Amino acid sequence: MPDDIPKLPRQRGKKNQPKDTAWKQQKLPALRPHYSITSAIPVTLITGLATLAMGIALFFGHQGSLEQEVLYTNCTLPNGTQVERVLRSEMGNETFQCAYNIILDQDYTEEVENLEADIISEIINNPSFQGDIKFYYGLNKFYQNNRLYFNSRNDQQLRGKINEIDGCDPLQYVDVNGTKVPIAPCGFVANSMFNDTFQLFYMNGTINGTTRVPWTTRGVLGETEMKRKFRNPVRAANQTLCDVFQGTIQPPAWRYPICQLGVNSTDPDVGIGFENIDFMVWMKVAALPKFRKLYRVLNKQVDMFSNGLPRGTYQLVINYNYPVDMYDGDKSFIIASENWVGPRNLFLPVIYLVVGTFLLLVTILFILMWLKQRLSRVHPT
Repeated sequence: MPDDIPKLPRQRGKKNQPKDTAWKQQKLPALRPHYSITSAIPVTLITGLATLAMGIALFFGHQGSLEQEVLYTNCTLPNGTQVERVLRSEMGNETFQCAYNIILDQDYTEEVENLEADIISEIINNPSFQGDIKFYYGLNKFYQNNRLYFNSRNDQQLRGKINEIDGCDPLQYVDVNGTKVPIAPCGFVANSMFNDTFQLFYMNGTINGTTRVPWTTRGVLGETEMKRKFRNPVRAANQTLCDVFQGTIQPPAWRYPICQLGVNSTDPDVGIGFENIDFMVWMKVAALPKFRKLYRVLNKQVDMFSNGLPRGTYQLVINYNYPVDMYDGDKSFIIASENWVGPRNLFLPVIYLVVGTFLLLVTILFILMWLKQRLSRVHPT
């Protein structure tokens, strides 16, 4: 049925009319660059020099970062016996203790007992590893970037809501006599937590004695990240942490419940439960199959270690709890002296050097092409 209502023409008033300006009428001048060899030469030259300079700076910066790595996949027992790649079936609930001697500064070969007191003082005041000393553990061939693996967790549970287990399949709960008991912490990531522990002793610390290297957890993780992402459940004044976690069960691969995590640690301020520093570090999954994670930082408030790690012999004692035979991986412990560039890694400097060199070669090619064009204009055929 036709519409009998007449349609009035739309009146455009001045209030709806854009102002007659270059901006509102889209009359601004546009830049239309004309690319040529002449304009490309300064761009590639400046970019190449800047990239090459950054690569050189990073290279020498990383050269100043020292590292000492101990590969301990095959455990060396304190009596010198070596256990080849400890199998998961061999471990059970047993802990193997491994011991390794580390020499910092290869030039230091004398026994401290035979040195004068002033020479001992000089060795301590001129350490082999200076600056910020950090201790890492490393794993190889461990794919934490697998989608099914790193999605198997529940961040709400890690904030104290222990009954939140959605997303942790298949490690959400355990069926106990027909009752679904939630796993805390749930998921693949928590179940595979790294649980080797380390102690480092300075063998030349005192005459005929050893000194344990002091470690701290300060600086391992940011305070904001720790408080926002990891919190133990709220408990009453008369409750212990294990009382709060009643009604849950530990992951299948764990020996002890979450409430006992960190209770027997020899390091101060390591935290317990969800707020355990080792647990929090592990829950930050790595992007590559070969990775290292920060374990501890040198406590430089102790006089002997105020300038870093003194030169001499050290003994690394490892409680071997974490088997890697199921995926044919390797484990390592790293002592790192870091400067402004961070841990020693030559990947980024090499990339900068390669790109900078490539751009300079392209610049030389452009200059040759430009000269050829100029010569052809001066001497036309």
